[in-house]
Amino acid sequence: MASMTVAHPARQDAAAIDRTAIEPRLLWLLQDKHERRKAGIYIPKTADEIAAGLTGLFAQLGIAASAHNVKRMGGGASKEQFVFDVTGDIPPQFRRCVLRMDPREGIIETCRRREGQILRAVYDTVPVPPVLCVDDGGAMGQPFMITGFVGGVAKPSVSASGPSGLGAVMPAPLAKALTPQFIQHLASVHAVDHASAGLDDYEVPRPGTTDAALWQVNYWTKVREMDGTDSLPLLTLAETWLYDNLPICDDPVLLHGDHRLGNFLFDEESMQITAVLDWELAHIGDFHEDIAYSFEPLFGQRGGDGRLIVGSMVPTDEFVAQYAALTGRVIDPVKLHWYQVLTSYKLIMMNHTSSIIAARDGTNHQNALLAWLAAVTAGLSATMVELLAGDFA
Repeated sequence: MASMTVAHPARQDAAAIDRTAIEPRLLWLLQDKHERRKAGIYIPKTADEIAAGLTGLFAQLGIAASAHNVKRMGGGASKEQFVFDVTGDIPPQFRRCVLRMDPREGIIETCRRREGQILRAVYDTVPVPPVLCVDDGGAMGQPFMITGFVGGVAKPSVSASGPSGLGAVMPAPLAKALTPQFIQHLASVHAVDHASAGLDDYEVPRPGTTDAALWQVNYWTKVREMDGTDSLPLLTLAETWLYDNLPICDDPVLLHGDHRLGNFLFDEESMQITAVLDWELAHIGDFHEDIAYSFEPLFGQRGGDGRLIVGSMVPTDEFVAQYAALTGRVIDPVKLHWYQVLTSYKLIMMNHTSSIIAARDGTNHQNALLAWLAAVTAGLSATMVELLAGDFA
């Protein structure tokens, strides 16, 4: 990525910026995590313990069914996941289910209740798993969500990759088939009428203000304050730059928050996306944020000409052209640049602060993976330096 200079609007008065403005539900989650942390090392539940918990849950919900063949699923750096079969009086879409449960803490702190609301809101808009129930912790001591199981793979079977699909290479025919679906689903999410979607645990930024951007910087800066492991001067520089250049969002939309390869399932034979997954970072904000996140080099590949290939599927300029054609929106390069810096900033927060703390203290089910993820900080920092280089040259 070549360094560039982007002409940002006049900077705001730093004294007038409310750095405490954070969605209440998200702030509560961060504070609650620090209380849970005091419980010490986390011991994950066994499959038998999960099965017993599910039996009690079904009885509590008045569902005449029982769970069988409970198995832990791979992946999941932030949430524990189990797959199980269900027999009894249950709709067909829940004959096989996935349990998505919070460990004591993870790479990010998110809300199963919010995630359930999002899945229900977009169920008729994009392919997502159906939600059976959401529990704040009463049934098994930890918040969880149960959805129907959806088949598919998260990466091509012919490609090696790191965790969560990082580094996967998409064969050309598959990339050609999946690209328009990948972009269409994002456009469809952005078109959801969030005001009537039942998103009770979500706050809506005021149109025509910097709320959408400010709330994000405030939240991730709070994560740094509560979980920071060292000073990281680059983050201080980025934080100052982000506050100095807050962009206005004219029309807040529903955002996926983590739209990338590894977070959707597809059928390799039909080459159709079967489910869009991992909505835990969803919120309402500027559409540029989702695009900037998809453009993070960590989630793509470089073509022979040096261009970034989003999700190993499509160059960024073609992505922008297809998205604009679908939505009629004009991508503002200044806002896109700002949200690219934000993306680097928050990913470093996840991998170099919260992830390290959880691994160090043994409060997650995948402590070794969380420790390994700290290594991506170097690449994320290099991207941030290139994005900021023009402004500080």
